[in-house]
Amino acid sequence: MKEGGQVRLFLRIDLNLAAIILFGSVIAIARKRLDPNDRINLVFLYTAFAILAELVLETLTCILNGYPARWLIPITASLHVLLFIIAPVIPYLWCVFVSNWDVSDEPVVFKRTLLLVIPNILNLITVLLTPFFGLVFSISGENIYERGPLFVVPTITTYFYVFYSFFLIAKKRKDLMRELLVPLTLFGVFPAIGGLIQVLFYGILLMWSSAAFSLIVVFIFIQQRMMQFDPLTGAWTKSSFERYMEERVCRQKNREPFGVIFIDLDEFKTINDRFGHCEGDYALKKAVSLIKETLRKTDIIARFGGDEFVVLVKDITRPGIEDIMNRLSENFSLYNKNSEKPYRLEYSSGYELFDSDNRDSEHFLNHVDHLMYINKKNKK
Repeated sequence: MKEGGQVRLFLRIDLNLAAIILFGSVIAIARKRLDPNDRINLVFLYTAFAILAELVLETLTCILNGYPARWLIPITASLHVLLFIIAPVIPYLWCVFVSNWDVSDEPVVFKRTLLLVIPNILNLITVLLTPFFGLVFSISGENIYERGPLFVVPTITTYFYVFYSFFLIAKKRKDLMRELLVPLTLFGVFPAIGGLIQVLFYGILLMWSSAAFSLIVVFIFIQQRMMQFDPLTGAWTKSSFERYMEERVCRQKNREPFGVIFIDLDEFKTINDRFGHCEGDYALKKAVSLIKETLRKTDIIARFGGDEFVVLVKDITRPGIEDIMNRLSENFSLYNKNSEKPYRLEYSSGYELFDSDNRDSEHFLNHVDHLMYINKKNKK
């Protein structure tokens, strides 16, 4: 290749090379810091590896394109097959990522995920048939890549997932903290714009480098998400709950009914003093587990203090919240009946519905907290 051609090639792939180096470093850090047992982290890592693979494949195909060696033709074709198969998988993984970024800790519905994979299956079949029929692309005898008549299939599949992710974000916007809406949305916006430019102007590489840089921003917010949860119990932290509560009260324009429950474990200090802090930790985790079993998927539980918890129950009426309190009492009673522990898990509680008279989340939370302490005082 002549010097002028080498310069043009470098200018074409320089952004990809920079993205590979930077993004590869971020992935190495993410693998060490993120818990792979958390589904959000796992899907993030899958997405990151897929983007890195696209960057590498796209760069290699550019380097090999037009290189005069017939033995490279099947290699070039194979690289393009992988490139077009993985491309729509990335926004699909992003849809799964967005679906699982929820206030609940229940996995996304399996049937919905299964239906969502169908466009990828159709794209897979089309791309695998391409080397034989030249559907999506073709490689000439001079090892030059050319777009095929069905080039739009992987493109349409990719953008279907991109726009579906926007739909999911819009659908979940009320349950997402405000600062999360921008990075979750931008991950789809920048690659979508870069990909559109790449499709319209052949030779420009923007889509996957844009996706890499956007996912780096998302990684920063995942780091913040790790601070959102109490490491012992898995409940939200107090600061995260208060921030979410403040946002919910501020945007309570359509007056969706919700309630708040305060729960404080009785005689928890006695458990720590008599049986040790390890047993105390077990009691806290078990209490959270029993509370979660009582709640619905969309409800939130946060650890407000050492042995004090707060619950936000959405779309609820007073009979509904009273039913939750009755079931919570039954769950604790059943556990104490069957438990072989030398102590009982008991609690005091207070609850209230949010209404139009409550404009300040802090005063509302203090009010419910006061109701809980009245209950504790009456029990004594």
